[in-house]
Amino acid sequence: MTGEFAALSGALAWAVASIMFAEIGKKVSAINLNLIKGLVAIILMILILLLMSAANAESGMQQLFMIPTQSLIILVISGIIGIGIGDTAYFGCLRRIGPQKGLMLESTAPVMAALLAMVLFQEFLSAISWAGVLMTTSGVILVVKFTGSPAIYHNSFNGILLGVAAAMAQAAGIVLSRMVLAGGGIDPLVTSLIRLSSGLLALIIWLLVRQVWTNHSKEPQSMLAALKIIYSERLLNTMFGAIFIGTVCALWLQQLAVVHTSAGIAQTLLGACPLFGMLIGWVLHGQRQPRSVWGGLLFGFCGISLIFLA
Repeated sequence: MTGEFAALSGALAWAVASIMFAEIGKKVSAINLNLIKGLVAIILMILILLLMSAANAESGMQQLFMIPTQSLIILVISGIIGIGIGDTAYFGCLRRIGPQKGLMLESTAPVMAALLAMVLFQEFLSAISWAGVLMTTSGVILVVKFTGSPAIYHNSFNGILLGVAAAMAQAAGIVLSRMVLAGGGIDPLVTSLIRLSSGLLALIIWLLVRQVWTNHSKEPQSMLAALKIIYSERLLNTMFGAIFIGTVCALWLQQLAVVHTSAGIAQTLLGACPLFGMLIGWVLHGQRQPRSVWGGLLFGFCGISLIFLA
């Protein structure tokens, strides 16, 4: 059950961090927040790996240079697709159709991951596991659909297309990671560093190409301006906490989950983040929700229970 617990812990970590990132996001643009988040997380991961190397000569950064070329290429592709393309498409989806519909489309990623893993390397789930995946996914969709939110977004074909593309990219990223990690022998933090670095590099290249190709002016808020705002608004502690919990720990736990359980199960449990987010909002702020949301929450956790029983 190590993989299942790791995936659930990763979902909880991201739910907690999302609340912290939301506070920063009121002051800092999404692109700058994404870039700062990635750069700081990479530095933190490298520091942790260096400390691990100091404690054990066979772990930490040493493993980074011992990964077979084929596995390294797969991890780089996984990072570019899952983090670079996936996150970019998801941000575009959110801007067009909003977080509710965006999260609903993202909730299709577990089923895609399970089907993709079945096709690529014959990783089959039991009937009980499939029931758990479908119940958890349905529960997440219900919670997201009926949670109160301002109706300021409209349906957009491009937005829906980007949402589906984001879900497919995340599913593909998880499955590609599973192909490398299933063999064991590689520290999940090392693979997290490779995937995050690849995804961030792809995002930076995309931004540069977009600026040159479209003669696009610079973002309204520069990176330096964003950093000044974070410092002046006393958000440094919040930012580092969110990055450590929501990027370093969550990504590490994601990769640990992929080592110990199937791609479909890992993606399903990681996708349970909205369930935890709703609970946290209720505990911290007493946010009232309709019965349908509580029904979705119960349905989702019943699905999670089925996965653990399978």
